[in-house]
Amino acid sequence: MESADEVEIDYAKLLTAQNRKNKRSGGFQAMGLDHNVFKGIMKKGYKIPTPIQRKTIPIILNGKDVVAMARTGSGKTAAFLIPMFVKLKMRDPSAGIRAMIISPTRELALQTFKFLKELGKFTGLRASVIIGGDSMEDQFAAIHENPDVLIATPGRLLHVIMEMNLSLKSVNYVVFDEADRLFEMGFEEQLREVLKRLPSDRQTLLFSATLPKSLVDFTRAGLRHPTLIRLDVDSKLSDKLKLTHLFCRREDKLGILLSILGDRSLVEENSLTLIFCATKHYVEFLHTVLEYFHFKCACLYSSMDSEARRVNVEKFHRKLINILIVTDLAARGVDIPLLDNVINFHFPAKPKLFVHRVGRAARAGRRGHAISFISTDEYAYLLDLYLFLGRSLQYPTSAACADAGDLIGTVPQRRVDDENRTIALLNSTNLDLESLHKVAENSYKHYTRSRPTSSAESVRRAKAETRLNNLPNHPALAVGFGCEKLEREKDILLANIKCFRPQTTVFELNAKSSDEQWRVMKAKRRVHQKKIDQNKAATVAELKALSNEEDPLQQQQHVDAHVNDPVDLTGVFSEKIESKFSERATESVLSCKKRKKKSKKQNQDQNTTVKEEEKEQFFIPYVPSDLHSEQGLSVENNFTSELGSAVIDFMDDEVEKIQRRNQKTKWDRKRKKFVNADDEGKKGSLKKIRTESGVWIPASYKTDLYNSWKKKLRMKAVQGDVDQQENTEKRLKFFRRNRHAKGRKGVASGGKRPAKNELKSKMQIIKERVQSERRRRRKANQLTNEKKKKKQK
Repeated sequence: MESADEVEIDYAKLLTAQNRKNKRSGGFQAMGLDHNVFKGIMKKGYKIPTPIQRKTIPIILNGKDVVAMARTGSGKTAAFLIPMFVKLKMRDPSAGIRAMIISPTRELALQTFKFLKELGKFTGLRASVIIGGDSMEDQFAAIHENPDVLIATPGRLLHVIMEMNLSLKSVNYVVFDEADRLFEMGFEEQLREVLKRLPSDRQTLLFSATLPKSLVDFTRAGLRHPTLIRLDVDSKLSDKLKLTHLFCRREDKLGILLSILGDRSLVEENSLTLIFCATKHYVEFLHTVLEYFHFKCACLYSSMDSEARRVNVEKFHRKLINILIVTDLAARGVDIPLLDNVINFHFPAKPKLFVHRVGRAARAGRRGHAISFISTDEYAYLLDLYLFLGRSLQYPTSAACADAGDLIGTVPQRRVDDENRTIALLNSTNLDLESLHKVAENSYKHYTRSRPTSSAESVRRAKAETRLNNLPNHPALAVGFGCEKLEREKDILLANIKCFRPQTTVFELNAKSSDEQWRVMKAKRRVHQKKIDQNKAATVAELKALSNEEDPLQQQQHVDAHVNDPVDLTGVFSEKIESKFSERATESVLSCKKRKKKSKKQNQDQNTTVKEEEKEQFFIPYVPSDLHSEQGLSVENNFTSELGSAVIDFMDDEVEKIQRRNQKTKWDRKRKKFVNADDEGKKGSLKKIRTESGVWIPASYKTDLYNSWKKKLRMKAVQGDVDQQENTEKRLKFFRRNRHAKGRKGVASGGKRPAKNELKSKMQIIKERVQSERRRRRKANQLTNEKKKKKQK
């Protein structure tokens, strides 16, 4: 006879097959979802699944571990929530926590919780959020309600687990959202301890916008034979996202920002715009300036109060403001689905960071615009970005269209001068703004000293780039003036003045022909002029050859640098090798049949061509063809030893943190060695405790807060409490051991001594009656004496 579990599994398979029956469309109907889940999807307004949902949902429903990679805004959240609804089915208070979603930031956890409530409206599942900054007692109460789904950040999750000694054996569905940032942000000890408490037969899912090819960096997540799904890797950015680059001086960036926000040339009116800055001090400075010019804006940075951050994000969501100025640390995890424009006031130092910034725009089929301000020291980072994207940077020509993408151009000097005069007048009259500007500039200097360097190849090409000296205006900004030709001539004249280098030395200034130093310099020029001309000619020839040299971006255009589908991964080598050799053999046979007599020169040319083809066919380069792309996507090779320095994509937005980060080691006189500067001074005061898995963690995770909360409210232990389970097992074991002792004479079920007889004898009853009568008479005598005393008085 079949067990109940087997019957339930067969019923689930039958139900899925019935739901999928006679439905061969590309929508959610063909996935075999439950009616309540499908109803919630339709209520939300989703008709057709996105590519990542179409690939991942069937695999997750089959119970396999998945590592999914797709660009931001492709529907990754729904890709792991929909299978979770199908697996959990309905509310079960007695089962405890059955699914867990771990997010790197508070904002992302709250957004996931909100989306879960909307998408799973008809399932009846209960979810709770455990994040830092909220009341611990409220979170204890939420876990006591036995939610089905727990959404948490790693730090607070471990704190609650240690406080409550919570068991997670009932969890069978675990999701790591934004997995790359989760592992890069330094949550190693928290994740390791949480994973030790999870059952080994759980299903683990990793979702992120970017992941490397190898899964070595993610083995600590405990995946079992995972399926790798990589979508949209070739493009990395939406094809509906337009990239615009404005080359300018660093001092002119603020004027350009005010110009494009004011005249609506690149940014439409009332469109949602996100502005990225390098430090929090620059965020505060820009926020003050834009508010002075009556722009509806707000700011966001890492050290801001959590409630203020939530209020500003909510205002931006409701379109009460249309400009949000942020840093990378603060904006990580903030989901803004209807974003129109992204402005990089400071260009990011990592291509991966650029993808995360601008990937927030052009979501769900909408068009987006990414505008970047490029100064001279940031041009090499722009070349690194285009190496990573596999695209070519375009320079404006006379036939360039104003709507063309990937264009880099300058801003008309007339626009910049007008705004710079206004800003200078504002700084001279507003002392607070002047001090903010000074602090912002100092913080940016710290940022430039600590940001990662660009590649040597990009630095070489940036220094040799001659087109930047006379770069034309960007076509999108050159429209609207009546004197474009005069403006262009003016810009060329100013550029020549900037590049002007006088040939006269200090010895020849105000000197006469009879002076000794003038004659010496003239003789020197006569001797060395030929050598100088030769060096100039060689430099010009080298620059010309470099400009005509094939762009490394174009060398990889016909190379398939990525693996799009994990299904193709198993047979990719055999298929490619077989097809190449078979085509080569066919070409050889045909060439042998059609071979004719040719001249010696033609044969030599043909042999040279064949050798070059064979070289391209069989030559193995010393670096992979997708080196630039994978370097941008990789986390760190050695996860354990390099985790502390893995956070290189997101720079700190405070000067104190940047300085602390630069000071990596410090000499310890007692231990006679260099120690980590962050750990110095904490060793003596920081106490640690050993967990049940043998890991040492800070003792602050374990306090008596949960026990005091239980005593105050007289609450029983939660169902998943390990101590409660152990006590219950001990009591059951004790009663099970003494269950045959009830019938023995003189032995009770609870212990060795006989139970006390509660029936009173005749003498005990008489004795109690006599004592009660004596007490009654004594009280009556006392009352009589008190009355006599009152009468005598």
